[in-house]
Amino acid sequence: MRAMYLANYFVAGCIAFSLLGWVASLHPMAFRAVLCLLAAIGCAWGLSWLLDFSLSKLLKISVADLQALLISGLAMLLIGLGVFLCT
Repeated sequence: MRAMYLANYFVAGCIAFSLLGWVASLHPMAFRAVLCLLAAIGCAWGLSWLLDFSLSKLLKISVADLQALLISGLAMLLIGLGVFLCT
């Protein structure tokens, strides 16, 4: 059951990043806004890797689960960038 929830979140994240890539391709100002948003997400992602032990205690999940979520977040970002580059 838990794997289904994670798969749903992964698909939703892929759709969200694909939508951001599509919006960025519409107008140059939207491209800049999406780049700023992706930079903020990238900074938060990097800080999550650096602070994984304290963040896992705060979220009350294991470090392995947090790292799995961070890896799936990177995969979602790469799929979204692939959609952006292909449009």
